[in-house]
Amino acid sequence: MNPAGSQAEIVDNNELLSLKTLAENRAAFARSSLFERVSGLLFEGVGELKPEVGTLIDEILVGLIGQVELQIREKVSERISSLTAPPPALTKLLASDEISVARSILERSPILTERELLAIVAEATAEHRLAIAKRVEVTASLSTALASRREARVIEALIANAGAIIPVELFDDLVALSKTVETIRKPLLLRGDLPKDLAYQMFWWVTAALRHTILERFAIDVTELDGLLGSILHEAQRQISSKGEQQFQWRQGEINALVAKLKQGDVKSFTQGLAQVAGIDAQTAARIVSDASGEPMAILAKAVGIDRAQITTIFLQLDYKRHGRGRPLSQIEIVARLYDTVSRDRAKSAISLWDAQILAAAA
Repeated sequence: MNPAGSQAEIVDNNELLSLKTLAENRAAFARSSLFERVSGLLFEGVGELKPEVGTLIDEILVGLIGQVELQIREKVSERISSLTAPPPALTKLLASDEISVARSILERSPILTERELLAIVAEATAEHRLAIAKRVEVTASLSTALASRREARVIEALIANAGAIIPVELFDDLVALSKTVETIRKPLLLRGDLPKDLAYQMFWWVTAALRHTILERFAIDVTELDGLLGSILHEAQRQISSKGEQQFQWRQGEINALVAKLKQGDVKSFTQGLAQVAGIDAQTAARIVSDASGEPMAILAKAVGIDRAQITTIFLQLDYKRHGRGRPLSQIEIVARLYDTVSRDRAKSAISLWDAQILAAAA
């Protein structure tokens, strides 16, 4: 004998009248008893109840839920969240309840529509939005609505959720937000769908470890570069930027002359010379030279063919000019390893992309 089927028959034949009678009884004890009794029938008869009985159970539970203590609502919500066909009205009501009740439904219930979830995003608390951000699937519209509140924990959960669809326009906003919200930087860079050009925008404000992540996970091949530049620059700007590809072939003697200027303390002439050597805008060269950590300088050095032995000299001279003392050689060696690991073609691509982004921002 099927236990669930037997229970369903009992509900059909013997219990409808008593359920209605108890529902009309206003005594708190009676209503509490009814809630426990009806919810028990719901779970015991799941999949076997006739539609009209399931509808009646849903209506009764909705009418009683506001008078049921928190712990019982939490328990019922947890069980409902795992059902493939839960009572719809009760599920929607519990989804807007206190977060301890709503959390499991918001995270797991499959029957909540996008429209219903958007309403909860707009009207409920940050904790409700956090639960929605953890759903197995989050639509592009939901992602945009969740991120619009600029709540760091919600955005972190959303970005970390591989099932969340994040449109390119939202990635733009999130990358800009990462300038000031440090906790979303790593999750952003761990997403496989973050556009490469946006990852390189983040290079300027992330840690050394995340800079290495960008260069490893978002390496740009020469074949990709034209498409990226085309998406960033207008045609006139692109013609200016493309001149840089012809400038990466300078003689070592000319590079030595630039390093000599730096030894004389002439950072301005050194920076201007680097811009000419690489064929990049003066603003781009200045940003690279002024970056105190040194990773952009190591990449530019690789791109233009500066000898590795000259890197220590460049870093020490820049440090003396900025701070009156040089950094430990061990720190310089750590940055110089980036010079060793990045290929020259990829270094050129990174420099060209940064230059295009800076030109576009200045336009």
